[in-house]
Amino acid sequence: MKIKSSAIVLCITTLMFSSIIFAADAVLAKKTIDRWVDPVVMKGELASEVIGKPISNLRLYAYNNGTLEPIRYQIDEMTGNNGDYIFTSGKLLNTEMGNGKLDTWDVLTFMADDTGDRVSKDAWVAGASAGSEIEVIDPINNNKGWCYLLYFASNVPARSLKPDYMHFNYDTGVTWSDYRASKSIIKDGRHSVFTTGWWSPKGGGGNEKNFLDRVKSRITIKLLFGSLKLKITEESMKSDILAYQIGPIRMLKRSEEYFEGPKWIGGGKVARGIIDDVDYRTLSPMPVIIEIPFKLDTIASSVKVWVGVDYNRNVIGSKVFNSENPQGFLVDGKMDDGELNFNPAVDKWRIMTGPCQTAMQRTIFTPELLKEKIKIKFGIIDDETLKDLPESEPGTYGCIWQEWDITNVRAGKYVVFIEMYTIPSYKPGDEKDYMKYMDNPIKVRVGDNIRSNETVILPEVCKKYLRPPKD
Repeated sequence: MKIKSSAIVLCITTLMFSSIIFAADAVLAKKTIDRWVDPVVMKGELASEVIGKPISNLRLYAYNNGTLEPIRYQIDEMTGNNGDYIFTSGKLLNTEMGNGKLDTWDVLTFMADDTGDRVSKDAWVAGASAGSEIEVIDPINNNKGWCYLLYFASNVPARSLKPDYMHFNYDTGVTWSDYRASKSIIKDGRHSVFTTGWWSPKGGGGNEKNFLDRVKSRITIKLLFGSLKLKITEESMKSDILAYQIGPIRMLKRSEEYFEGPKWIGGGKVARGIIDDVDYRTLSPMPVIIEIPFKLDTIASSVKVWVGVDYNRNVIGSKVFNSENPQGFLVDGKMDDGELNFNPAVDKWRIMTGPCQTAMQRTIFTPELLKEKIKIKFGIIDDETLKDLPESEPGTYGCIWQEWDITNVRAGKYVVFIEMYTIPSYKPGDEKDYMKYMDNPIKVRVGDNIRSNETVILPEVCKKYLRPPKD
């Protein structure tokens, strides 16, 4: 009995030792990438080994702490090359255009921070009959991380049990993650594209108080040599969510924006446009498409677009600054000498930081637009006595605004990227990590194929959304 017992102990010890050696041998390279901010967005064409497989039978894994474990991800179907998103929730869906399989034009999204070590195929999950190794590369320092998109013909394993990064409540208009939350304006049953609430849980470096009055967008048009002035505000135009797609990694939201025509021309929706919002756990990149049908100065003496983030009284005591005014300004509702001497040059970023949260915005003008005769200037308003209707609360606090004079811009379609970021536990210099997302996009490699991160996708809106739906 003693000999058999010793043999059993020796056998178990050998198996344990063998498993440790196997785990060590399985690791081909250690994860080094530290891009916490960045989502990775890649087209399905890179994952050639699993193209055409049912999306429901795919799982994404990363090797961390000696284990290949499922990580959070989502696959958003699209209608074709340079096509449109396929939306699964909302009033106006186009799910009939999907096929439930991973096509070359579909989009896989996951967080760079969730990648792990590189491992041999011996470490892949048993039962996977095909798979693609995805390598994520930081172009600044060549740091890397890996994950594995695996296909299971049967007995498909469960997805990650970790909570989703993104959440959305259609009835309240609130979108949130562990780091920030925002609320859109809901009026007459319609969901506005404009935001009237922004706050952060304590885990995101905030105090859970709403600190936003609203994001303001004002267009001023002067006709007849300035004798006639038209002002369009974020409430002059109506908007509503048509469809949305919420997943573990990001929220896609498609809205329409339009004027309601006067009854004497039959009413209805005129000057209608489509807006797509994307929300990740700490960032919201939003492309703004400006379509100019003809050179505006042929009918107008001036056309100016004014955009600003107006905070409320909860930010009093905070600091606001931008890349051109790094010394910053105390938010106290009073315009002092420093604010009156604000440098109006085009900035690279702007930040408000205080007990409520650290909020950062960026505006990126494409080279095509900068080549035109567009005039851009920035300014600041910190005045508790200022009435700037429409607004949710009186006064304007710590608002760094921008104005685009597009009067002399030629006809064409132009894109401006407006980005909103939340920075938990902000320290000076943290803005550099957030700027990397657009300025130094991650590279994605599968086999011999390498692409830049799809930081912004401008879909070709399908006809269903171009035709104004009936209310």
